[in-house]
Amino acid sequence: MDTLDNEKFIFDLYKKVSSHKIKYFGRFFSCLKIEILTKNFLFSNSWINSSLKSDPPPDFHNDKHKVMLEVMRIDDCVNEINDKKIDNTFAKSNKLARRLFGNDYKKTVDGYFFSIPNTNDSDEFNFKGYLSNFKKVLLNHSNKIENYRENYPKCKTTIFLICDESNSYVQVSDEKDLNKKEEVNVNLNNFKVHYCFWDSNFIEIIKKCNADFVIWWGYNKTIFVNNKKIKYPEVCIYDVKYFKEKGYEYNHELMFKINENHGNNKSKEGDFIAVVKK
Repeated sequence: MDTLDNEKFIFDLYKKVSSHKIKYFGRFFSCLKIEILTKNFLFSNSWINSSLKSDPPPDFHNDKHKVMLEVMRIDDCVNEINDKKIDNTFAKSNKLARRLFGNDYKKTVDGYFFSIPNTNDSDEFNFKGYLSNFKKVLLNHSNKIENYRENYPKCKTTIFLICDESNSYVQVSDEKDLNKKEEVNVNLNNFKVHYCFWDSNFIEIIKKCNADFVIWWGYNKTIFVNNKKIKYPEVCIYDVKYFKEKGYEYNHELMFKINENHGNNKSKEGDFIAVVKK
């Protein structure tokens, strides 16, 4: 069974994103080239999967076109509270799959497994955890780029593909709104949608990384406010050394988490699940 634990599965899902849902930051034709190289089926056969544990990183390399790509996942889990480890989105999904299909589900079950775990607890899943995880994961991979280049010397361009599985957020106008318990289709009169791709704090982190391009995929970034869907790009491609945008400054102390209502297909623990057979 394929899940988001599989880097190739993430890469393949990203390829299905429509071009009109992708925004560029930096040199237009350089970003366009990266989109074409990573998404167009004409180049799929030149990518070599090196994501197995026995393979040297990064996860994919393309000697023919001199590019390589590393996949990473982030969410908004704080990871630890009072010295107690918190199950993040990925651990919750894995536990749910093992409970439904057995410990060897990846080998014994044919199909795809998607889940949107219950992240209602704002002590465990919040904006502070989101920003912290983004910085930690991106810069940790950034520090390994020299190793990537030694492993695949023909590849001169490094791409990071971020699969962002965090909740969506809005910035409220008053701290009182942060205490509201109803987080489904939030109905607020005064708010600012948190366009994560334009957040100045996240942009500064991207500018500090050593990758040549960052592809940031908002896997679950769908926001309904006042019962109205907010227009939001699904993917942004950053030409790291050449984009000048400073981004928008949000007040991170006023971020309100939105948990979307994804339907009635839930486990007993409240996880939203979907299984699609091959």
